[in-house]
Amino acid sequence: MVKERLNYWVDVLLVLCLIVVSVTGLVLYFGFVSAEPGVGRSTLFLGTSKAVWIPWHNYFGLAMIVLMLLHLVLHFGWLTAMTKSLFRKDEILEKKV
Repeated sequence: MVKERLNYWVDVLLVLCLIVVSVTGLVLYFGFVSAEPGVGRSTLFLGTSKAVWIPWHNYFGLAMIVLMLLHLVLHFGWLTAMTKSLFRKDEILEKKV
């Protein structure tokens, strides 16, 4: 039961991080064309500078990496079982042919 709850919260936090990283990435890509002040489309987006958006993007990206590693650890048994079963099916098909 504890593992299922942990898995649920890891997945919820992963989706939250994905949303924040996606939104901030789109804002950084489309909202700020150049790193030079005064060059590009705008130096402000929603009243904030590029320097405000970058840390949010970076911190949530790092959190996403940590959560993804935890997600893989929680699902390691499933991953190994699926990998083994996929290779077993290939061996069975080769013997029939």
